[in-house]
Order: sequence, then C-alpha cells, then structure tokens
Amino acid sequence: GGITLLALVDAALHFALDFILFRGQVWGDPFANLPPGATPPPQPLPLPLNELFVLNAVGYLVLVVAFWLAPRWLGRWSWLVSLAILGYAVAAIVGWMMYGKPNPNGLGYTSKAIEVVLVLIAAGYAWRTARANAMA
Repeated sequence: GGITLLALVDAALHFALDFILFRGQVWGDPFANLPPGATPPPQPLPLPLNELFVLNAVGYLVLVVAFWLAPRWLGRWSWLVSLAILGYAVAAIVGWMMYGKPNPNGLGYTSKAIEVVLVLIAAGYAWRTARANAMA
C-alpha cells in the first residue's frame, strides 16, 4: 500500500506543478510566448519541464498498475516491478538535481522526500519479495 500511495501522491504533485508553474500548459514549449528580451531558463533535460512533469505522472500511474498486476503476470519475478519503481524515483531525483534543484512553493523538496521514502520502501519490498520467492 505504501508504494502505491507514495507513487500516486508524487504523480499528482508533478501533474499539479504543470498548473502551478505553467498555468495548465502540459504540452509544448511553456516559454514560447515570453516577452521580447526575456530569456527562458536553461534546459539541461531532453524535454521541456512541463512535458517531463506530465510524463513523470503518467509513468508513475503505469508503474502502479504494473505493480498490482505483476504477481499475476510475472509470478516469482514480480519484484522486478518494485525495482522499476525504485529506478524511476531515482531518475526523477537525478533529473531534479540536474535541473538545479528548483523548489517552487516548497514542492521540490516535498517531492524528493516522497521519492526517497518510495525508494526505500520499494527496495525493501523487492528484497523481501525476491527472498520469499527464492525460498519457495
């Protein structure tokens, strides 16, 4: 339950950031209509930030569905989905760090705290599940 809850909360938070920072523009260049002379922020990531927020939310939703279907579809290998969630959260943390650790309205640190806890819980769940399956 903890993995599901944390992943869904982080997905909702990232989706909400598109409305907080980009007035709901979830796709396309959010800085295309800057006033003359204004400089957009640097883009160290492969896509605009608003698109990455949406993709982050969708990715977490897909991983939560996969997490719940994994025991039926993957059987004893279902722990791999926990590792995928762990890797996804780590990638989000690294991307945030690469972008300069922004913290609009305190949500950057909130999201990273959620993701750190998600990494720890997913690691524990993957280890416990893999170990139980090895003994079975």
